Amino acid sequence: MITLVLAIILILGTSPLFEIPMNSIIKVSSQNLNPNGGTCVILISWYGCPFGAADSWSIYLALSSFGKLNFTYGHSDPLDAYPNTPALIFTGFSPNSSIEFKFVYLYNEFLNSTANGTKVSNYVTYGLNKIKEEFPWTYSIIKEYVTEKWASGGFFQPAAYLGNPPHIPTTILITGKQGTYILIGYIYNPSVISGLSPQFVMSHINSIPQIERGSKTIEALLS
Repeated sequence: MITLVLAIILILGTSPLFEIPMNSIIKVSSQNLNPNGGTCVILISWYGCPFGAADSWSIYLALSSFGKLNFTYGHSDPLDAYPNTPALIFTGFSPNSSIEFKFVYLYNEFLNSTANGTKVSNYVTYGLNKIKEEFPWTYSIIKEYVTEKWASGGFFQPAAYLGNPPHIPTTILITGKQGTYILIGYIYNPSVISGLSPQFVMSHINSIPQIERGSKTIEALLS
């Protein structure tokens, strides 16, 4: 038994990128996969996700010079990790450049129904189907990196199966001239702003260094 375990560890240890890093941007393709040919930022999240809440501020700061972002204020699930993380819930984007921004919210605030309140038996399957419907060209990447490949620290499980219930976690996908990149999770730790009001964060958005660093990380991939 010990020999078998050691053999598995040796095989895994020499395998190329067998685990997908969480909370880090990684390159998944050297090509621009956007059918329109331009740079595109996609946010996949759910209404109560603290990761999506944190990410929303960096996305807003990064994209606000490329168009008008419409949003409502929100917060993450008060009963989940990083409770009441303030959020921007995006409702629209009017570009003033070639940069595209698209988004979808898959589930409700408490992760017990879809975003429109429908009960489903499998949140992973529902999420994948919704992504295929909204952004068909992203489907194979999301399916592979979020539901099939093991997540780092996930004990041989994909990111979609680390939550309870299993679901598609917050994911940012950026594609453009530099290729295609994906981030599963948060761009900075939600604890930085957890418990603050969204109005406070908006009025101090340029003085919170973690939000600014996340914004610059996104901006660097837009050119």
